[in-house]
Amino acid sequence: ANIDITGQDFSNAKYKGKDFTQVIAKGTSFVNSNLQGCRFYKAYLVNTDFTGADLRGAALEDTSMDGAILKDTIAAGAYFGQSLLDVQTVENADFTDAQIPVKTLPLLCEREDIVKGTNPVTGVDTRDSLMCP
Repeated sequence: ANIDITGQDFSNAKYKGKDFTQVIAKGTSFVNSNLQGCRFYKAYLVNTDFTGADLRGAALEDTSMDGAILKDTIAAGAYFGQSLLDVQTVENADFTDAQIPVKTLPLLCEREDIVKGTNPVTGVDTRDSLMCP
């Protein structure tokens, strides 16, 4: 807890099931990494790059995600808090069966600038995976 990994590169690696609780990861790169089932509870993920990461079943509740990049991620079954609204983009992300706060989801669906595209791996449409109207 409270480990500072700011600006470090954790790209193209496997961290399946690791606990990143309360980690400080400002500007950290997890590009194309396997983060299945990882716990990021109360983590500081400002400007963190998750492009192409596998976040299936990951826990991202009570995080600070201002400017985080979730482009091309597979976030099926992941758990998010309201900070999902603060991300830079969720373009091409797959949120199938993800747990998103009831009041957060409609606000996220309104952001057509970031909620668009189709996941390059799963072929799932981002808006459909969020069940946006």
